[in-house]
Amino acid sequence: MPPSMPNKVANPSLSMKLSKEDVERLLQDNTPDTRLNMTNKIAGAYGKDKLSEEEIKAAEQIFRLLLRDTEVRVRVALAENVKSSERIPHDIVLTMARDVEEVSLPILQYSEVLNDDDLVDLLKNTKEISRYLAISKRERVSETIADTLLEKNDEQVTAVLVDNKGAQISEKGIQKIIDTHGENKKLMQVVSQRPRLPAAAAEKLVHVVSSSLAESLKSKYNLPTEHIEKEVEKTREGETMGLISHTYSQEENDKLIDQMISFDRLSPSIILSALCQGNYIFFETSLARLSNIPVANARTLIADRGELGFRAIYNKSGLPDAMFPAVKLLLKVVHELDEAGEKPGSARYPNRIVEQILQYAEETPVENLSYIIALVRRIAQ
Repeated sequence: MPPSMPNKVANPSLSMKLSKEDVERLLQDNTPDTRLNMTNKIAGAYGKDKLSEEEIKAAEQIFRLLLRDTEVRVRVALAENVKSSERIPHDIVLTMARDVEEVSLPILQYSEVLNDDDLVDLLKNTKEISRYLAISKRERVSETIADTLLEKNDEQVTAVLVDNKGAQISEKGIQKIIDTHGENKKLMQVVSQRPRLPAAAAEKLVHVVSSSLAESLKSKYNLPTEHIEKEVEKTREGETMGLISHTYSQEENDKLIDQMISFDRLSPSIILSALCQGNYIFFETSLARLSNIPVANARTLIADRGELGFRAIYNKSGLPDAMFPAVKLLLKVVHELDEAGEKPGSARYPNRIVEQILQYAEETPVENLSYIIALVRRIAQ
């Protein structure tokens, strides 16, 4: 039987001097339990940063030898002890990450030594769901890694990734999740709770969830399809208006409006409701897209003090002709409130719009103002 290790190695809380003799004893000992005990002691001290620079180098050489140990328990002990070490050499970590599951999973989940290139390569060269899950649980997951994981189209992996607050999921990734797993209500709920959800993705999510709700209601209550669809559309539009009220950048409005057009969801009521909220950008961009002209051109036409410019783009956009006088007045009122410093989104903003509209209507009656007032009051609820 090989001689036992010196007492100075047995206590990892003390400085652990690893001599050449210690290494030789480890190499010559064929007893798995002894090697396991030795691995726990050396790797444990290493993982807790309790070794000198000289001892660290010796330990790392031992680790490279242990990676070839036929006893899985030994390699597992090594992985568990050094999984959170930030100084362990890259080659050692990468070898463990490619080992059997018991060895690789703690490394894949916790090691910060692995970079994105390593993780992408590892993901592309395995079909084991357990490895995908381990990477999905990492404290930080980049968009590159998240996109690679989503390519696996595995619902369990997607759910873990979405639930991970440290995972950065791109707008493209969120769209893919909704497209691929839209029927999974529980997963869609988790998606909806992610911070900084892009407006376009949120709008698609509203549509998916609303469609699912419609099917559920039809099945449960056997109600007329037309009645259900009207109620669901009302709910969907209300949720969309909530998104629009917080979407004021040109980039976000561009994406949101383009998506709504592609799904035929950019209705006149939504466009006018956005104007009722004081969202100029959404209104201007919507008319520009519907008229197929640049936003800058649309902005100039809408701002025309005469009637020609606004009338021309209004007609080209396809908005209801009968509503033009009322919309023109609404635009005038919103512009005046903006100049007066009234802030869209405030509790008093809807009331100020209605007050101004009614004041002008007393002087000159305008058709269909009741519809505009109804829109203002609906979005204020």
